[in-house]
Formats: sequence, C-alpha cells, structure tokens
Amino acid sequence: MCRFAVALGRFNNAGETLVGIGNSLVQAASMDPYGKKFLSEERHEDGWGILFVNVVSSSAFHHRSVRAIFMDNPVNIIRGFLSNVNNDDAVLMMIHARAASTGTPKNIFSTHPVRAVTRDGFELYMIHNGSFHRDDIAREVGIDKDYAARFNDTYIANLALANRIKGDITKDDLAWLLKFVRTGANLGIALVEDGYVTLIVGSYYKVLDDERRETREAYYRLYQCDIPGGVLYASSTVIDFYRPGFVGNCRVLGNGEYHKYRISASGDTRLIDTWDFTA
Repeated sequence: MCRFAVALGRFNNAGETLVGIGNSLVQAASMDPYGKKFLSEERHEDGWGILFVNVVSSSAFHHRSVRAIFMDNPVNIIRGFLSNVNNDDAVLMMIHARAASTGTPKNIFSTHPVRAVTRDGFELYMIHNGSFHRDDIAREVGIDKDYAARFNDTYIANLALANRIKGDITKDDLAWLLKFVRTGANLGIALVEDGYVTLIVGSYYKVLDDERRETREAYYRLYQCDIPGGVLYASSTVIDFYRPGFVGNCRVLGNGEYHKYRISASGDTRLIDTWDFTA
C-alpha cells in the first residue's frame, strides 16, 4: 500500500508550496498511524517517485528510486525542477511513496509513477494506493503471464490502460479499469500530450462489513484541499497528521469520486468533469 500527493496550479511561491507537500509525504511515509492500525504497516519504504510537468514550457521530469523516500533527498529534486519554473507557469506534481504488497516485485519498474506510452505516442503516468487483480488484467488484454509476473499490478494496469485509450481518457476507460480492483484504487493518472495534460485523480475502495471497516475508511480517505494558487489531493495520513501550514480548506472525496482536469500550455487549469462510481 502507499501514500501520495497530487498538486496542480500556478503557484506564486512554488518552492515553499511543493517542498512543503513533499516534506509532509516524507513524514507520512516514515510513520503512518493509519497504515499501522489497518495493515500493521508503519512505513512506506519500498521506493518512491515523482512526476513534474511544466505545461507552459513543455517540460517533464520523471524520477524514481527503490530507496525509501525518508532515506533519500526528495527536497533537492523538487528544488532542482523548480529552478526552471516561473510564477505564471502551470505545474503538475505527482509524488508517491510505496509499500509493496506481499508477494509483489520490488524494482524500479514497479515504483510509482509508473509510465507507459499510448497508441497515439503520448505518455501515461499512474500513481496508486490499493491493488488490482494483476493477472486478470493481463489475461484480459493478452499480456503474457510470465511477463506480467515481473511487474506489480499498477504497472500492468497502466500498460493496459495506455493500450486502451484513444485520444483521451474517458469515463468508460476508468470504469473498465475499476472492474479489476482487488482492494482499492486511489489514483492519480496523467496523460501528457502536446500542449496540455489531462489529469484524473480520485478515490475508490471496496467496502467490507468487517471489524476493520473504520480503519479501512481512514486509510483510504483521500482529501481535496485548497492551496495557494492551486489544489492538492493527498492521502489521509498526509493531511490528518502532517498537514502543511499553508493548506486551506479540505474535503474528503466520496468513495468512487474522480475528478478530471485539463491543464493547457496557456496556463489555464480547469476541472472539466466529475465522475461518480458507486462503491
């Protein structure tokens, strides 16, 4: 399981904002009270990764490491990217700390954001908290079982989604992917094209009426928060325990609620759709 944050907007003080978010994720990955209570999983130490996109200057930076985020130096990486960002630039940041599910590979390819190329030749990135039925996805789209076994479920899910979409990510595309959810699909998905980025971000997890119902909800809770110049989506631990001081009002996304954004080269960042998948 994992913790993540997605930030998008035009930030007057991008350094303070994005570094602050990164630091909160580092703390959440190093000590996760919700993870400890729900899964006896206190630390997210099986790699981390980050995607930056400056849509205005058509630049992207994708970094992954198999080291724990709290043993690495994410702040220097964030500052390095921001050295080429102007205040008026539209920026997307997706950052993720991984705790590998039992029996899944621990390698650079399985570290999020995972990357694939669509049939149109554009880049598709995914971060994920939860799990898919990897082998079922592979079987459905004709991926060899031995090949699929080399990667985690998120890598195979993103590969299959990249092969499915044509021109855009539709609600039907996401509905197809959610058929394969094993536990949950808190997702950030970025389609990077010429001149704009499409972002899908949202929350879904399977509701079970058992003794862990409340701890499951707390673990999978995903927040949408106001930040100066933009919006932040973050895992529950980031906000409930390590919330940066500049974060404004927050709301919890409904189970099955996903938002679709379009970020253009002009700097315009718009929420263009809200999708509801009944849990």
